[in-house]
Amino acid sequence: MDSGITTTKVNGYANVASRLNADHLRLIRTFSELNDGPIPTVLDTSCVRTGLHYQLTNDRLPASIEIARSGRTRLFIELDTLNETWEKLPLFAEQLKTPLANLQRILADDWLPLLSVVSIPENLRHIDARSTAVQDLDADDYATAALASLLSPCILLTRNHTDFLPLNINESTQGVDAIVAVYAIKTGESEVQAVLMIPAVSTIAIGKTIKWAEQKMGPKVWAVLALLAAGGVHLYRQQPQDRKTRIKHGVSEVGRVLVEEYARASSAVHHARNQLSASVVPIPEVRSVLSAVTRKLALAEESMSAQQLCDGLDDSVRPAVEPLRRFLHANKTTMFREVRRGGFVLGDVHGLAHHIGD
Repeated sequence: MDSGITTTKVNGYANVASRLNADHLRLIRTFSELNDGPIPTVLDTSCVRTGLHYQLTNDRLPASIEIARSGRTRLFIELDTLNETWEKLPLFAEQLKTPLANLQRILADDWLPLLSVVSIPENLRHIDARSTAVQDLDADDYATAALASLLSPCILLTRNHTDFLPLNINESTQGVDAIVAVYAIKTGESEVQAVLMIPAVSTIAIGKTIKWAEQKMGPKVWAVLALLAAGGVHLYRQQPQDRKTRIKHGVSEVGRVLVEEYARASSAVHHARNQLSASVVPIPEVRSVLSAVTRKLALAEESMSAQQLCDGLDDSVRPAVEPLRRFLHANKTTMFREVRRGGFVLGDVHGLAHHIGD
């Protein structure tokens, strides 16, 4: 009996270890895929209301819209969610004590131009089991969950975290935390580049000076520069020891400050990336072909043909070209839009008025 209990415990520990290892690998894959391009971001009705409230209160765009303008994220909304949002605008207007026309104007002028509207057919919403689990909690969130599942890893902007637990949304602020992390990454990367550019400034200046001098003096400029460099070395050697020490100290102090700033900025970027990875909807345990195609188009800078999509997909999720072409054409009035002959984008970014009945 003792042996049986021991075996059961060992097997239990092994299962826990295996699960932890799988979760760790999934986090690593999520982290990796977030570096592939702009981060897909899915809007839920609850977060639209929060964003409108922020914009009215502060007279400025919410961070989620501002960061989308920078190209760091791309905003998507499921058609059912957009219709739900539009229908709830009168209620939002009453709650926020503002004219309905004001909210409609803000949404139409500031938000909709940055939104791609995706309508996922009913028979494709259950491809990822996580979206079905959300449907069991709240059928109204099914459409948003289906889109977020297909685009994962992605940011899900919602305040209603309880219904999105199957998508690893555990806090009401998780979507906002992800947007803050994107801002922190952007700021940190800019600081890293600035630190790296400081030593290069003098090099660039020297390079431009040399180019100008070469045009004026010809190849002999190099001989002159060699003499100047040698003169500088000679001049340094002629300095008293205390001055040499001050020169060395000044140079080393500048170098120390640069190294410290680089380390600080790099650490901030690393921390922000970890925060982002923990705040997004993680990748599916098994990537479906539909998810691979949808996410590939979500990240694409330009429209893509069926052949281009197949060429860019991993072997494990690569469909045959002709079936994919037929699928894209069959769904080009819902999920995809054909912007050139045979070239598709995800969602509709033009003519959104017909989506909201205006």
